[in-house]
Amino acid sequence: MVEEIATVVATQAGGVWLTTTPVGTCNACQVSSDCGTGIVTKAMTPRQQRFFLATQLPLLAGEQVRIGVAEQSLVNAALLVYLLPLVLLLAGALVGTAAALPEALVILVSFAAAALGFAVARWYGQRQDTAQQIHILAVLPALKVNQA
Repeated sequence: MVEEIATVVATQAGGVWLTTTPVGTCNACQVSSDCGTGIVTKAMTPRQQRFFLATQLPLLAGEQVRIGVAEQSLVNAALLVYLLPLVLLLAGALVGTAAALPEALVILVSFAAAALGFAVARWYGQRQDTAQQIHILAVLPALKVNQA
């Protein structure tokens, strides 16, 4: 199970709105502020992800929860988004070459096949309810500040 900390930003009947802040791998490095890769990573990383999660837990805005996604769901999504278009691109190139098409048409057929792969991945992703694949594993205790 891949886990992440999320913050409840709003509650509504039947669930909660959560936000997560992706953490880049470059943030752990000591020289990330001086490194070109670290600077690009910080500039390109989305700041927050917001999504709705159906739950019956009595959560309040501001609470933090640990959410999890099964590894199999992530592997399936990665295969669908990355591998399917690549395989279809190569299949389009092979079919175009076997049909003795001119090179420009082979390239066009290959890109059309890859676009079909992306379209199938998008269609399948929209049919899947990603909120059902995300589970709240634990409600994290609030940090108490010592007042002196």
